[in-house]
Amino acid sequence: MTVATTSPTEPRVPPDERRLRRDAEANRRQILRAAGRLMAERGLSAPLEDIAAEAGVGIGTLYRRFPTRADLVEAVFADHLAVYVEALEEALGAEDGWAGLLWFLEAATTHQIENRALNELLEYNLGEAAVAQIQEKVTPLVDTLVERAKSTGRLRPDFALSDLAFMQQMLVALGRATESVGDRVWKRYMAIMVDGLLAARTGPTPTGRAALSIEELRILHESRPPVPWRRRADPPER
Repeated sequence: MTVATTSPTEPRVPPDERRLRRDAEANRRQILRAAGRLMAERGLSAPLEDIAAEAGVGIGTLYRRFPTRADLVEAVFADHLAVYVEALEEALGAEDGWAGLLWFLEAATTHQIENRALNELLEYNLGEAAVAQIQEKVTPLVDTLVERAKSTGRLRPDFALSDLAFMQQMLVALGRATESVGDRVWKRYMAIMVDGLLAARTGPTPTGRAALSIEELRILHESRPPVPWRRRADPPER
């Protein structure tokens, strides 16, 4: 007696079609990985032709998987959201709630500083679908992270989820602005900011880095882009 391996209502998929589906999914993942790498370096406007080449596929294959740049950006956002959720889950696994909060703040800030695409994504209104994903997947985890830190008695009781978001935003801006004099300058200011989160302390927390020197401030100033409305041919101001 032969035992059926599929239900009567389950359609049989020919082997060639199954292979095509696997190939299509493999191409999609390759494109997303390539887009993640290039957009992290160059931003969301990275050329699609370069992304296809990086993925090892033709531009036609890219357009079949992602008909518009917006489709690709939305998929990249979903990948970033997954990384963010993983970091939150790891922080929640810390034995000490205060340590978990500080680890997450540093890890999330580092990731955002290093990823130009993520910075650009967060500058825009990503739409109701993206906001709904954040509220569903991220907000409950951050709430729990903050409450665990408060339960240690070290985090000030009036600290809120939105405070953490704005702290991270400030640190990211500082990290991006000081990259030309060191990739960890922002950590000094994180240590200073974290002292403001403590419910009580007996003295300042060591920052681990000296304040910027006058020479470093000069380097920072010179590394800024020129004022866009000034041209070399413009006459000097009087």
